[in-house]
Amino acid sequence: MSSLLGSFNDRVYNILGFKLRKYQEHVANEVIGAIERGSRFIIVSMPTGSGKTLLEMFTAFYGLQHGIPRILVLEPIRFLCDQMYGRGRECGLWSRVFGDLVGKEYEGNCNSFLEPGKRIIISTPQTALKCTSILKEDFRMIIIDEVHHAFGGKYYIELLTELKPDIIIGFTALLPSYKRYRLDPRVVEVTGDPHLLSYDFRRLEEIDPNFKPPKAIADLFDAEMSDLENKVYNALFRALPSGDPKIIKFLESTLARYGKEAFRESYERAIKRNKIIPHRDLDELCNSSEPSHKARILIDILTVYGIKENDKLKPVLVFTSRKATAKEFQRTIVNHMGFSDDEVAVLTSDMKKEERLELVKKAKNGEIDIIISTLVGEEGVDIPEAGLLVMMDAPKSPLRFYQRLGRLIRMSSPQKMKYLVVSLTPKTIEYWDLEDAVWDLYSEGVDVSYIVINIKEKKPSSRVLDILNEFSQLRSDIAVQYTLLAFGWELSNPLTYITKFITNREDLKEAIRDHMKKWGLKADTDEDLEYGIFLLLTFPMFKWGMTKDIFKPLDNAINKSRFSKEFSRAILEKKIFYIYDVGMFSEIVSYQLHNLYQSCISGNRCSDEFFRIARKFILRLFTRAFPYSNINDIICKLKEERLEKHKRFLEEARQNGILKGYSVRIDWGDYNERSKSYSPKIIISLRLENAWFYQYIQINYYDISKDIREDKNVRELIATNLLTIGYEASKKFLEQLYEFKDYTKINTGDS
Repeated sequence: MSSLLGSFNDRVYNILGFKLRKYQEHVANEVIGAIERGSRFIIVSMPTGSGKTLLEMFTAFYGLQHGIPRILVLEPIRFLCDQMYGRGRECGLWSRVFGDLVGKEYEGNCNSFLEPGKRIIISTPQTALKCTSILKEDFRMIIIDEVHHAFGGKYYIELLTELKPDIIIGFTALLPSYKRYRLDPRVVEVTGDPHLLSYDFRRLEEIDPNFKPPKAIADLFDAEMSDLENKVYNALFRALPSGDPKIIKFLESTLARYGKEAFRESYERAIKRNKIIPHRDLDELCNSSEPSHKARILIDILTVYGIKENDKLKPVLVFTSRKATAKEFQRTIVNHMGFSDDEVAVLTSDMKKEERLELVKKAKNGEIDIIISTLVGEEGVDIPEAGLLVMMDAPKSPLRFYQRLGRLIRMSSPQKMKYLVVSLTPKTIEYWDLEDAVWDLYSEGVDVSYIVINIKEKKPSSRVLDILNEFSQLRSDIAVQYTLLAFGWELSNPLTYITKFITNREDLKEAIRDHMKKWGLKADTDEDLEYGIFLLLTFPMFKWGMTKDIFKPLDNAINKSRFSKEFSRAILEKKIFYIYDVGMFSEIVSYQLHNLYQSCISGNRCSDEFFRIARKFILRLFTRAFPYSNINDIICKLKEERLEKHKRFLEEARQNGILKGYSVRIDWGDYNERSKSYSPKIIISLRLENAWFYQYIQINYYDISKDIREDKNVRELIATNLLTIGYEASKKFLEQLYEFKDYTKINTGDS
């Protein structure tokens, strides 16, 4: 064992310029001793700052020296993969120590997994689960960083039970005592009960007096909204109240970040400025007496950390960016926790400099237990005695984030453990910037192990899935119309909606009429204008020179809410997917088939390759969404309830002599990496007695990531969706052309 440690130390020293410390060597010996005594799952609990990464690398070194073919290193999220492997030209520790033996993979293309020379792969559990299916026998050792995520994490559980490794070695940090977890029984069946090697600060100092404790430990508390708060937030998220879209988004952000009192203040100001029309649900929330979700979670945080009795953490610093929220926090703490008014202070810009200094002096002397500060406290407030800092919102500015953090972690701090708590509202915009904030914390030597758990599931795209599931339970439709989700109303005809939008604005009507005249088209009547709008939407060359003026206000109207952006994210994250409404689209395609048919029998063109609806915001009006997990059900229902029936109709029309020939097929077209879109075409060819004509219909699909693009179910769904549109459009064309006066003998199976 000593020779193995010596070899590793020599390698690390030659590359990095330092060796394992005394306590690290002690832990390394205990890990290897546990392996050699037959333990298959070993958990090492050590505080942040104690060098867990070096021990992880030593464990991998041990595995390579003992003939393990390949080693999988799991990080909970991407940025930790980057930290270990390296970003851009900067090599991480693993790459520097092991060189070309190390690969990183979290994009899903499995390149590193497929390279035989990559004996150590750093990956996330999601990607590893996808990529190891073809190489699962190779990965006999798994090293798990932040192993507490494996306790209850579904991707970890599936991966470990799939690979069945010989050895699992997990590392985690010293955590607050209230954190408890259990290992999934399916993992225990594979590895047996885990063998725990636990080292707290005192133990490491006993092993090595030179051990230095970490700066702080971070934790994350979710500020869950009540039913009423969620109802109001969803309304703002979907921009259902009438008003300035920018104000709607501001109110949405305010409610998520700062709670009810700050929201009420901003809402009332917006009403006075005529920026929003009063809304019943918003009024109800403002008039409620219940503390806001942010105030409620602050009480939970202070209770969990035992602030009432735990003098070691006092004074506590609480940061929020709004005065109204700070005052609400003070009232709630006094009313619900038994603190006196004198023990809980609010620090705002309204206070004079002398008053601020006096407040800080009292906090240092132990006269004030909790300071609730707004922006003014981010600079110039030096309280190194503070043991707990609570960020009730995460500032987007890195400077402000560091300024807040500096109130807790200071060179003059007494030698005691510090705790940082960040409280965010799940499934709201607060989670957008959390990864950047966590990276900043990690770089500053703060243990962020619990903050990174399930970040993806708490972003606002998950709220889109929640809203979709709520509507799905209330309706029998196979998929829910986008406009119902986003705007609260259903759309019967997108062309009618767009036409009405344009005709209600004189500037847009005149722009189209002028453009039609330049093309030599009639532009006198309302019907002429409607035809011009149809060309605008479906004929790409007609748009030249006028796209920006017409499309921008229409785009803004359709994508006015935050919901639209998060809808796309939810698709990219494979939470949801969508089809285009068959009835709506087939109606438009049928109309175009009729136009082409008339052209063909008049001796003009019998082929049209230029018909397309490619704008993303227009296609949203045709979109029907469903949870991604239901994709196979959607495919089956499309086929059984519509596609097969329409196929029978066309075939019987051919057998009855109405059609001399027909074909409906798909050309997949191109994939655009930049816009993440497919541009497939439906190709319809119909032969009647007096004409044979060909119609090409391009319908783009957006938010198609590489992962989605490779999904066989997605490709089958798109093909089924397009074929159904093509067959139904052909059926409608024939019905309209012949009006069934002489063709009632066609049996579709409905009679």
